[in-house]
This record gives sequence, structure tokens and C-alpha cells, in this order.
Amino acid sequence: MKKFLYSLLALLLIGAGIFIYGGWKLFGDEINAIRSLRMIDEGIYTFTFKGDYGFKGFLEQGGAKTDAETARYIAEFLSKGYMKMPVSEDLAVEAGCTSFQGKGVFARNFDFEDAGQNLVIVKTEPVDGYKSISTSTFAFLGNGPDWRPVAGMDGFLALATAYIPLDGMNEKGVCVADLIEMDGDAACVDTEKPDLTIVGAIRLVLDYAASLEEAVELLSKYDVHPSIGQAHHLAIADAGSSVVVEWKDGVMHVTPAPVVTNHCLWEAREHPMTAESHNRMNRIGGLCPADIHSAEDAVRQASYDKFTLWSVVYDRPAGSGTWYLRCRWDNPIALSL
Repeated sequence: MKKFLYSLLALLLIGAGIFIYGGWKLFGDEINAIRSLRMIDEGIYTFTFKGDYGFKGFLEQGGAKTDAETARYIAEFLSKGYMKMPVSEDLAVEAGCTSFQGKGVFARNFDFEDAGQNLVIVKTEPVDGYKSISTSTFAFLGNGPDWRPVAGMDGFLALATAYIPLDGMNEKGVCVADLIEMDGDAACVDTEKPDLTIVGAIRLVLDYAASLEEAVELLSKYDVHPSIGQAHHLAIADAGSSVVVEWKDGVMHVTPAPVVTNHCLWEAREHPMTAESHNRMNRIGGLCPADIHSAEDAVRQASYDKFTLWSVVYDRPAGSGTWYLRCRWDNPIALSL
């Protein structure tokens, strides 16, 4: 009997070892990323995802046309088929983001009603791309504007923000930000090209573009679709220049633009919702002072306590970003690549 018990214990230990090894082999990158997840200040989280977070496979399978399709892929990859991912398709769309290129820096305000009370600073180190640092929010995961990870499977859900970058900078100094285009084209146009939503387009730029020129070339290879029922445009910059990338009838338009707000720049359009966007551009045009906060503060929404979730300044020479939650200029959060 004693020999049998010893044999049974040995088998159980071997089985446990195989289970642990198999689980680590299957989820090792995810587990390390979850272990790095922490709240570094009230409402401000960060984590680092090193390894394969599935974006190359996402591109190889054709990307996705919608937020829901993207969410399904993320859930399948991160959980290896064990988890379903909700996604918010009905977020408020009252927005007023601004981005601008300054000397050595790229700055932006993220103004979005009902965007929750938290931001997530995501560091990624893909196996086949460039390191980057980007900003997201748990509010866009579909569990409500104020959801935050507590326990259990929350960690896996939090990792999905790596697929929802709203602005960022990679190790080559390429910066990119998503802004609502109030008078833009929200139609979904399909060609023979593979598909990306706007946040997928940002991840593409951060992971694979070494310059502004490369970013534009990469984007030209995809149908970039609107998200949350709204048109978007991308502000993209490197150390040499900056542009806004916009889409109309499936055609990509690239316009030099040191400042981007929420109206179309490649052609003049009449739209009742863009007056404030034009006003912000006029206020900041040619300003971009040494005191970046003055510029960001000059173009925040009038009710910024309701709209401006974060402001960020990406410093190319330093390879770092500095974030301010709710325009709290006296409480900077600085992280580097």
C-alpha cells in the first residue's frame, strides 16, 4: 500500500509539473504582463507586455473591420479560447481632442465624454517589432466607464488595452494619435485590402513604422474602418515632419499638419459641429510654446473636468512620456521606453 501511495504521489507531482509547465508555456507572456500590471497613482495604471501579444497573427489573418471582430480575436488569442471579450459599440461621441507637434515633442489632449476615470499606460516589446509606449483606457473594454481590474480574469481583460492604443510613441520616435473627425466619412468601404479599425492602425504604426514615411506606406496597404460609429483621423509625426491621415470613400488622404483637432484638413467642409474644432486650431496655431502645458490648457474643452481625461507629452530625445490626468499639471506621471 505504501509503495502504491508513493507511486500515486509521484504521478500526481509529475502531472502537476506538466500542467504548470504547459500553462506557463501557453500563457507565459500573458502571466508576466499581468504580474507587471499596477496602479501607479489614483486612476493611472501601467503594464508591460513583452513577447507575442498576437498582433502579427492578427494582421496575417486579415485584421478586422469592426471593434467586435477585433475583440473576438483578442479574446481568442489572450485566453487561448477560454474567454469571451465584451466590446462597447455605443460610447458617447462628444469629443474634442487636440494634438500638436512641438520642438522635440508630440503632445495631445484626450477629450471624450464618458471616457471613464482611469487611463492605462501600456509598454509593449513585440518579438518582431519596435518597442512602444501608448495610452488607453479600461472604459473602452465594454464593462462600463469606471471598470478597473480587481481579481480573477480581470488581468487578462486588462491586457486587451494593448490592442486599443489611442496615442503613443515608438522607440524610433514615431508618434501617433487618434482624433474624432466630426465632418469625416464614417462609411465602411471594402476593397481587396486587408482590414483594420482605427486602433489597429495605431498599433500597426507603433509596431512597424520607423519613420513618418513608413507609417503612411503601411497604412496605405489597409482598408482603415471607422470605429464607434464615427469617422476618425490620425495625427502622425516623427522628428522631421507631421501629417494628418484621413479617409474618404476608401481613399487615404495625407496632409501636412503640425496641429490636428476634429475637422477634416484635406478639404474645406461645412459642418455645424466643427466650429469649436476650428476655434481650437486657431488658438493653438503657431503657438506650441516652450511651456507645453500652456498650449494644452489653451485648447482643452471649456468643461475640461468632464471631457479631458488625459494630456500627454511624448519627448522623442528622452524616449519618454509625461501624463496628466484631468489636467492636473502639478501631478505629472513620467515613464520611459
